[in-house]
Amino acid sequence: MDLTAYARRSTLRLTTRGRRSGRPHAVTIWFVVADQRRLYVQHARGPTADWFKNLRKNPAVQVDLGDGPLSGTAREIADPAVVASVLQQVRRKYWFAWIFQVLGMTRQAVAAEIEIDGRSATAGADVAEP
Repeated sequence: MDLTAYARRSTLRLTTRGRRSGRPHAVTIWFVVADQRRLYVQHARGPTADWFKNLRKNPAVQVDLGDGPLSGTAREIADPAVVASVLQQVRRKYWFAWIFQVLGMTRQAVAAEIEIDGRSATAGADVAEP
């Protein structure tokens, strides 16, 4: 699976496993492609988003770029310099993201890297149990 073909898509559907409920939790989110197998997602206002809390607890995720869900593994990006780089990439792709920066809403931004393993998945089925 070569993710670079999806770089111009505006959003993806990210499915995580609820950290308390254990049920699939899906959100539509902005993203940037890192390379052929990895992409980045971020939340500008810190680690408060449920999807981010969920992937920290259980890194098995699904990503749907419009052609059906793919299995992947997420990891929080801890290095502030890498998080800043991801935010810069997001601002280059999405003009609206600049507004968050101007309003000071990116001070506690978080980011995650998702590596796609290339397997197609049935929606919600391959998101591992906690």
